[in-house]
Order: sequence, then structure tokens, then C-alpha cells
Amino acid sequence: MPVQSTNPDYEAHIAEWEMMDDALEGECAVKRNERNLPKPSGMVEAEKLDAAGNKYLYQNYTDRAQYEHWVRDSLRSMMGLVSRLIPEIELPTGLKGLEDNATADGFGLKQLFFRVVRQAISHGRVPLVVNIDESGDPYFSTYATRNAINWDTADQGGRQDLVLSVFREFRKKGGDRYSHDCDTVFREFFMQGNVCYTSVRNEGGELVEEEKPLGSTGTDNRLVKGLPYLPVIYCGSTDNSPDVDEVPLLTMARAALKSYQLSADYFTALHQTSHPQPWVAGMDETVELSVTGPSAAWDLGPKGSCGYLEFQGAGIEAVRTAMEDQKNAALEAGAKVMDVGGTESGEARKTRQNDQHATLHSIVVTVAEALEQGLRYAAEWKGYDPAQVVFTVNPEFIIPAVDAQVLAELQKAVMAGTVSADTYWMYLTTGKLPERAYDEEIKVMTIEGQAGRRGVGLED
Repeated sequence: MPVQSTNPDYEAHIAEWEMMDDALEGECAVKRNERNLPKPSGMVEAEKLDAAGNKYLYQNYTDRAQYEHWVRDSLRSMMGLVSRLIPEIELPTGLKGLEDNATADGFGLKQLFFRVVRQAISHGRVPLVVNIDESGDPYFSTYATRNAINWDTADQGGRQDLVLSVFREFRKKGGDRYSHDCDTVFREFFMQGNVCYTSVRNEGGELVEEEKPLGSTGTDNRLVKGLPYLPVIYCGSTDNSPDVDEVPLLTMARAALKSYQLSADYFTALHQTSHPQPWVAGMDETVELSVTGPSAAWDLGPKGSCGYLEFQGAGIEAVRTAMEDQKNAALEAGAKVMDVGGTESGEARKTRQNDQHATLHSIVVTVAEALEQGLRYAAEWKGYDPAQVVFTVNPEFIIPAVDAQVLAELQKAVMAGTVSADTYWMYLTTGKLPERAYDEEIKVMTIEGQAGRRGVGLED
């Protein structure tokens, strides 16, 4: 089979991923693809008679349609919540540089975390690869979901592990530095014996970069360390197995697309209602009518008559109601709180927010686990103890409010020596009280008291 062969699950889900690509890019991308707005049968027949002359019919139909950017706005709102999270990172000394330089384009782990979360929300799948650069330093590469075309698992020492991952890449052609023309190549990672190998092939299957153990660096292909597994992680929306996960925003994207299709009929009907079609009858053949409008007068002759064929628009209200139903369907997807004109109770809004946070919770936890696994791969590759790696995120999205009365009582308790200053400070900055037993609280107050005495010279 050729190198561009795809996994059956890829073929089953590529249409969903392309839909999400269009939904996130916006109205221009949606309108570029005719599959998003099928032609009415009348326009199809009209183009059969004169394709060039009647092309304007579908163009006008598309131009009047309106695509709502619910998906893009929802993703931005969700990422606004995620941006408040601060990962807890612990790395071996030799890998500290990854905190500020972890990606192929030179960004740190926190930025990588945001990128992976964003793609997990929008597409439900983030291919993540740990690699080694020419100087022997590890870094992460990510791929667009649609470019991870093939993968396979097999028994490896009694476990089902990845044995193949193929990614589509685009390499800029040489010559004009202003050109953006690219060649398509395919990077593959595969197990050969007990070592992970990599190579790059063109669309004809010819080798562009020779097969070599992953981690071979420099002109002499010096091997950093052979890996007995593929350092590839398919981060999903619910887990990190190679299987394809659900797309969290897919329901909203489908509702937005259906609303777009309905809007084409709705706004076309409104246009026809406000622009009735004039008709004439019984005119002398010598009479020519070429101008209409409020400033034009027709001489129809002694036997001529005229009028308007007015579009009644009986179905307009039904279409508008259907569009509103799609908006409500998008709201029920739980991806974003939108203004629905006061028809939603505060309790319903809170429930949808909780649904959104639950979705984000699972995604954030899954992404943190994927990055931690990737960092452990890098640690093992470089000869460090993987157990020294920590990458965790507390998915707390709601910032609790600080009650002024509680804060005042805590201040009195600190002055009376019954509560520690640490407890007061934690509540002031987070709106939460520390979760610890009172004997632990006494220990904290004891430590604070000793530090205070040292500060004024009573000890030492």
C-alpha cells in the first residue's frame, strides 16, 4: 500500500474534522465549500440550461446566507477560562530548558499546553510527538488533526502499543523567497525490531530522508538513544489512546451549519417579499420596457395592463422558527453561554456553565496527562528518572468571591492568635480556606511565630 494510505477511523471522521476547520475559520470558509449549502433544484436546472449565465442565482443565494460564529466565539470563551490555569511543572535539571523552549517554533510548556487544549476542544484529537533536535535536545511537535493520516497498534512485549504513525507535512519549495508553494511529504515513525525508526517519503513513496533510528543527530547520524517505543501520543478529549475521540464542539458546529442553510432560504424569501416581480400583458409588440422604478413611467398602449406578482412568504415564519431552534440546540451543547434575550433562567444558565466546566475539566486533565507522558519520554530518552517529571493542572475555572465579613473575622482571629496569617492570606487571594486539620493549623501558627521572633532578634 502507498505511504498516503489512511486508517479506516481517519476516513470515518475526516468529514467532521473538515467541518470543524470551516466552522472555526468562519463565514468565508463555510461559503467557499458548496457542500455546506446545497443548490436548490431550480438553480441546478437553470445551470443546466445556461451554466455561465445563470451562475449568479446560486451566488446571490449564498451571499444572502448568514453563518453565525457560535463555534469560534465558544472556543474563545472556553480558552479564556483555561488561560487562568497555571500548570505545576517539575523537571530534572537537564530538562529545565523545556519550560521556556519546548516546541519546534520555540515556545514553552505553558504555551504548548494552551495549544493542545485548544485543538482538543475544537477537534477532539491532538497528535503529539516527542523528538530530538540536531543538538540532542528534546522538543514537542504537534500536527493538525487532519494531517495524522495513519496509525496502527500491535503486541509489543505483551502490551498493545503503537507500531506505526504517519503524518502529512508541507515543505516549502526552493527558489523565490516570497512564494508559498509547498511539496507534500509524509513523515513516518515505525518499529523496526525493538527500536523506533523514522523516515520521510514523497507522494510517490520515494525516500526524501533515509530510514534511521529516531534520535540520530548530526551529519554522522550519531544516535542519542534508541527508543523501544514510538514517542507519539494521540491526546484526545476523553483519553489518550490512539482511538478517535468525540469532538466537544461538533454538536454546536452542526447546529451553526444548519442555521446557515436555513438562513439562505430565510433571507432569500425576505428579499423576494420586498422586491415583487412586475408583469405586463396585452402590449403592442412595438412597445419596449427596459426600466423599472419610482422614477419610470410605462406607456402600455390602449390594450396593455400590468401588475405585481407578490411573494406571499407564508413559510418565512416557519424558517425563522427553525433557525431559532438551531440556536437553542447550539446553546444546549453546553459550549458557550450566549444571550438568549432573557428567556433562560439563572439556574438554567448555571447548569449549562457547569456542563461546560465539566467538559473542560476532562480535557484539561487529559491534556496534562499527555504532556506529562511526553516529558517522561524525553526524560527517559536523555537518561533521567521519568519519576522526577511532574506536569499537573488544577482545573478550577470559577474564581470564588471573597466575602468582606468573613475576611474581617479572619483578620480578628489572626490578631487573637487562633488562626494563622497563611489562612488569612489564602482566603484573601483565592476566596478559599485551606483544607487542613486544626492541629496542622497550630503547626503553621507555631512556625509563623518562630519566624517572627527571629525577625526581631529574639532568637539566634
